[in-house]
Amino acid sequence: MYFQTERVLSQTICHAELVSASYSQSWIPKQVRNDTRFLFFLLVIVFFLSQTLFSQTDTTYIKTEDVLDELVEESQEQEVSSDLYDVLETMVQNPVDLNTAGINELQKIPFIDFSSAEQIINHRNKYGLFFSVNELYSIREIPADLVKKIVPFVIATGPIVSTTGDEEEEDLFESLSSSSKIYLRNRVTDDLQTRKGFAESKFTGSKLDMYNRLLVKYENNYQFGILTEKDAGEKEFNEFTSAHLFAKDLGYIKNLVLGDYYLEFGQGLALWNAYGFSKGPDAVYPVKKSERKIIPYTSASENNFFRGIAGTFDYEPLSVSVFYSKNKFDANLDEETGSILSTPLDGLHRTESEIQKRKTAEETTIGGRIDFVKEDLFQVGVLHYRSKLDHPFQPSSVFDIVGGEFSYTSAAYDLYIENINLFGEAVYNGTSVASTNNIQISLSSTLQFVSSIRSYPANFINIHGFSFGERSGAAQNEFGIYNGLKWRLPFGTLNLYYDQFKFPHASFDNPLPADGNEFFAELISKPFSKVETRIRYKKERKELEFTINNNKLIAERNRENIRGEIIYEISKYLRWKSRFEYNIYSVKNANLDEDGFLFFQDLRYVPISNLNIYGRIIFFRTDSFNSAVYEYENDLTGVLTNLAMFGEGIRWYFIIRYKVLPYLVLSCKYSETYKPKEKSLSSGDSEINGNLDNRINFQVDLSL
Repeated sequence: MYFQTERVLSQTICHAELVSASYSQSWIPKQVRNDTRFLFFLLVIVFFLSQTLFSQTDTTYIKTEDVLDELVEESQEQEVSSDLYDVLETMVQNPVDLNTAGINELQKIPFIDFSSAEQIINHRNKYGLFFSVNELYSIREIPADLVKKIVPFVIATGPIVSTTGDEEEEDLFESLSSSSKIYLRNRVTDDLQTRKGFAESKFTGSKLDMYNRLLVKYENNYQFGILTEKDAGEKEFNEFTSAHLFAKDLGYIKNLVLGDYYLEFGQGLALWNAYGFSKGPDAVYPVKKSERKIIPYTSASENNFFRGIAGTFDYEPLSVSVFYSKNKFDANLDEETGSILSTPLDGLHRTESEIQKRKTAEETTIGGRIDFVKEDLFQVGVLHYRSKLDHPFQPSSVFDIVGGEFSYTSAAYDLYIENINLFGEAVYNGTSVASTNNIQISLSSTLQFVSSIRSYPANFINIHGFSFGERSGAAQNEFGIYNGLKWRLPFGTLNLYYDQFKFPHASFDNPLPADGNEFFAELISKPFSKVETRIRYKKERKELEFTINNNKLIAERNRENIRGEIIYEISKYLRWKSRFEYNIYSVKNANLDEDGFLFFQDLRYVPISNLNIYGRIIFFRTDSFNSAVYEYENDLTGVLTNLAMFGEGIRWYFIIRYKVLPYLVLSCKYSETYKPKEKSLSSGDSEINGNLDNRINFQVDLSL
């Protein structure tokens, strides 16, 4: 259950150089310096020993990591849902067929917007079926850097050749083994420092974080999956268990799932998974959500899914989806009334108080959706669902969700008129209507524009939605107008957007109405064939509540961010990335002016076809958490890490991914964060007594 609750650049670079130099000598302890030297020595040795051994790299893994980097790096949340990684993994395992996909299916691929999808279909209509995915490079209107990103997610199948029936029949075992694929993943994470909950014996379980997942697929039509997970401090190794049976493309049955699943319909106002794209470095792509309707659940988030049965049935031009779910979720209940006071979303059950909240409430959901579809022209869908809780919500303020029964009716549309795409959704929840209406125009093969208007009333609550907007998915008390432009120029790609928003009514966060705006600009260019540069500027102004002279007032908060980045493909073995980022944070009338910076050096080395090595060292300094710089970093397959770097310190990590056999991959990550001026890190039961936070992760991936 998931209830959605500039300084000059040269001066800053000089500043970074001075601070970096001082870091390397003054306050880094001998142990950390030795660890860093060891990492550098290891990379150098591997580089010189392995040059002659290179063959074709594991490009799918590398390209998927690059896609994640661009999709996640703008997130301002430390805990980024692994659902996004699971989505990409599923797409790699079930690539889109260039020879059969329509415009809507193509837009489900990361960074494929309406214009690019249209160019692919036009090419297919003009020249016939694709012989290879590399044929995408021949489409002049699609830049090569975009093709490189999408290749892992597509295939080009030839015409189906029917058999004569004279072939020797396979026995059942041979048929099952030749048509089946098995994916097994085991991961263990160990915090090397002892946190307060363990030191004081508050946590009931061991320090190990354990994850296990099994997926079995047969003939690309059937899938069985089971997942178990245990967080650090929890007692049972299968503290969370999820399972599903899934079938697709069986005549009129588009898909059918029994067990755990999640739902994506329309533009996410009524139903969507717990993670969706909002504003990001691509000014056009994130605005439109490309629904996948019913998807089997393969993630470890414990309160973000449905449990029951669901299916989609196609009777062209109609498509009908139905779903039923009965699922328990974590809740903090009032001892006297039994009402729900809060719904913890972290899924942690380590202490007695956390265990008492485990699966104490239950939700029953039933609904359906009917679509009228004319491929590559338009799609109109109407959805209705009802949700009932066995314990009602008890509001702590007038802005909270209240009651135990909820009903939603929505209408969504998606219309193509030559080079124009109109799409949107409106939802009625019994008291008010929330809506989003959007237009995307392909002004030329190199210029795309998008405009979006969103209107979310103060009394609208979306308990299972994730909508485009300022408040990370919450479609409540917000009106906004977003305009974005993506322009592919001879010297690079320019992304621009400007978003104006206001919160018309008082809310839990602000006692008075408030407004704000945000401007973003980024230029990506390739001055040389092996060098890519990125220059980014972002400014946000927002009215928020602050305590000034012991009075709570609405004040204007300004945040500016400037980033410079260079990526150099030194050779087919080695890629180097360097980034400098500077933040300015200020609040008018509060004498609050802060700044912060982050500087990192990153290496990705592929000495041989089955070995990937990552290494990164990060220097950071900020005045407080207000001026924190977020840093998305590489991790083990299936894990997303987006950290808020604040205070003063250094962080480094390395990852080794070794493909021992064609079907066996071993991975390891070691990471370390050191803050010399701190006496403790984190807070609460997760507090570390000291200024060093380090951990190690191991993972085994088996594919048969």
